[in-house]
Amino acid sequence: MPIAYDATRLFLGPLSLTPRGIDRVDLAYARHFFEHSNDDCWAILPTAWGTRAFPRERALRGLTRLEELWAENRQPAADGAWMSLAPTMQAGKSSWHLPRNGGLAVSTRMTSLLKATGIGFGKDVVKTLKPGTVYVNVGQIGLAVPYLLRWLNKRPDVRPLFMLHDVIPLEMPEYVSPGAVKAHAAMVDQTARYAAGLIVTTRTAQLAIELELERRGARALPTLALPLPVPSIFREPPDPDPTLAAIPYFVVCGAIELRKNHLLLLEVWKRLHRRLGAATPHLVIAGAKGWQGDLILDRLRRSGDVSTYIHALHGLSTPALKRVISGARALLMPSFIEGFGLPVVEAAALGTPVVASDIPAHREVGHPETVFVDPIDGLGWEAAIASFLPAGPRRLAPSTDYASLTWTEYFAALSSFIRRIEDGGAALD
Repeated sequence: MPIAYDATRLFLGPLSLTPRGIDRVDLAYARHFFEHSNDDCWAILPTAWGTRAFPRERALRGLTRLEELWAENRQPAADGAWMSLAPTMQAGKSSWHLPRNGGLAVSTRMTSLLKATGIGFGKDVVKTLKPGTVYVNVGQIGLAVPYLLRWLNKRPDVRPLFMLHDVIPLEMPEYVSPGAVKAHAAMVDQTARYAAGLIVTTRTAQLAIELELERRGARALPTLALPLPVPSIFREPPDPDPTLAAIPYFVVCGAIELRKNHLLLLEVWKRLHRRLGAATPHLVIAGAKGWQGDLILDRLRRSGDVSTYIHALHGLSTPALKRVISGARALLMPSFIEGFGLPVVEAAALGTPVVASDIPAHREVGHPETVFVDPIDGLGWEAAIASFLPAGPRRLAPSTDYASLTWTEYFAALSSFIRRIEDGGAALD
């Protein structure tokens, strides 16, 4: 089947030092289609001269260069964020590795990507795509800017397939910026207007998205509800740093923003420090700054003596993140709301215990041994965290059924779903 893959988010990838979860999913999809599609496969990008289609060869060169810029496969020994963590933790000091992607650096990185792909005008998307092409948009940026989808009006034969990860900004606007609320409303509006099919990651997200579509009077869409596979590196044996074996620490992964509830953990750590003093465990915060991130980091920095036990890291490669999670007493995920919660699955796949907020998405994707605590129950979180301190590190019991889906199986299901869309089929779960 001919594919037109929206590469807008990936083209803007150099704006970030490391990818977010949605970026990693976008990259996996792009790799799949551009490497394995047997028919035409075009990268779709907005340009100054309109939306254009670019050939797969240029797209693949761009993906390779983007992975190099993100240093996704960099080993811990070559990872600045990891190398800033282990020595300071051993010395009983705090570490703050929050590099900035300044204007000159961004310009250099974008230029590097353009050199890899080659500069060209591309082809007119309306004239180039074969009849019945499936247009796939996973990165969502185009969905938030209605102008970028107007070309679909001239090609009603093209079948748009959109992924919506969640509608959190519409469910809980108090935890996001006003711009995010507006952008998400536009995404749902454009899905209602154009989509021939929808991809979601959980039933929880599906129900919320369908409710928003229903509010807009949209027809029921064929929907593929399929969890995201765990990256293969998290299926390999854990590799904790032996030099940190005697130092108890916990890790929380994800953007540093109000929705992730870092400030609850700060209050918990203050209570732990009053009780335990020098025996207080360390808290490793792995993630980039999100909305109100500076406010959260400022509170963490100004937390007195307890700040000695707090470490904030941005830019960890995937192998380094795996090492951090491997050695943690538990991964903590106190979010107020999630559409999926990939760190919960990644940690459990490594055998690292998980304490997660008791919300529907976590209940849906969590390991059977996950400890669930209400996201506003500070005493409950303190008790859960303290329970992992006395006996040393633990491992979750292996479960062959948990999070067993591979990317190969995932894309096989996606291909079947696309064929059903071509045939006018109904929902596939």
